[in-house]
Amino acid sequence: MQQPYQSYSASDFVCDDHFLAHQLSPTDESEQFWHDWRIQNPSREQHYHQAQQLLEAVRLGLSDYARNYLSEEAEARLFDRIHSSKSQIKSGQPGFKITRNPWFLRGIAACLIFVLALGAWQLKDKWMQPSLYKQQVTNLPVPAIEKINDKSAPELTTLPDGSTVELFPGSRLSYPTDFGKTNRTVYLLGKARFDVRKNPQKPFYVYSNELVTKVLGTVFSVEAFEKDNALKIVVEHGQVSVYQQKNPDTKSARTILQGVLLKPNQQVVFSRESKQFSKTVVAEPALVDDRIVDKNSFVFEETPVIAVFELLKKAYGLDIIYNEEILKGCQLTASLADEPVLKKLDIITQSIGSSYEMVEGQVIIVSNGCKSP
Repeated sequence: MQQPYQSYSASDFVCDDHFLAHQLSPTDESEQFWHDWRIQNPSREQHYHQAQQLLEAVRLGLSDYARNYLSEEAEARLFDRIHSSKSQIKSGQPGFKITRNPWFLRGIAACLIFVLALGAWQLKDKWMQPSLYKQQVTNLPVPAIEKINDKSAPELTTLPDGSTVELFPGSRLSYPTDFGKTNRTVYLLGKARFDVRKNPQKPFYVYSNELVTKVLGTVFSVEAFEKDNALKIVVEHGQVSVYQQKNPDTKSARTILQGVLLKPNQQVVFSRESKQFSKTVVAEPALVDDRIVDKNSFVFEETPVIAVFELLKKAYGLDIIYNEEILKGCQLTASLADEPVLKKLDIITQSIGSSYEMVEGQVIIVSNGCKSP
């Protein structure tokens, strides 16, 4: 029984064969050993009792408590050993017996009551805590109008200013009854696509969980369900600014807003855990200039590649960054009429011996130039 028990924690004790043997099937020898050891090591008494309580918690199936000390695998092994010992009791063999005294029993009872109370409090807190959306709507100085989509398909709502909202299933949208009089603010829980009427004098705001999206007039979508760890905003036309809501406890008159500016075919994902924004180009950028609908617009015959990039910027609203001095001698002959824009970029850059990278929602052309024809 010579073990370094002077440094043992509760989890160390319940994984020790000698400790378990004493707790499950004590002998006169083990009683004497642990009695003497506890007198000699009063600083470890708390850990010893915690180990007894942990053993009892495993026996009763209180995994939430046991997992504070043991891995799932260790808990399973300990439970199997306890079960095996109980089987021995039924067969008349020495078996499960935890050393008990009135103070120990009170400790076990207090421990179990605390664990159960803590679990109940956490569940109550989870169920009773109103969502950020609910808090925002409740705190409005005037009554709110709420639209709820409990159907299986998106529903279209027209706001008092003529803007439209496509509300997706499982989503809620609220706005004050005086919407448009002094400002245009809506509150979203879930997913929606907005087509906002332009009004420079009254910006349009969408509050969605921790984020605020500000626009003057554009088409964009917001995805911000309550249980999602990431919030997403995608811009189709125009541009929007997205930032975190101000902390109401902030005392400073000037608050630096953390956010991003989005242009067409850009999106941002906000991590609610890290509080970080990740800005990228959407997976399939679409045309944003309705005037460029002729397929011949993307048929090129010895066309300066700079002019090609400028056409793509205008057609898709993309930020395409390149060095004009390096590319001024490059030309392109190709038919890109039926290709999506990212495929277009692949073909263009490969034809001039270059490449491109996506950085913060921008297309960066990487090139060493090419020879003049």
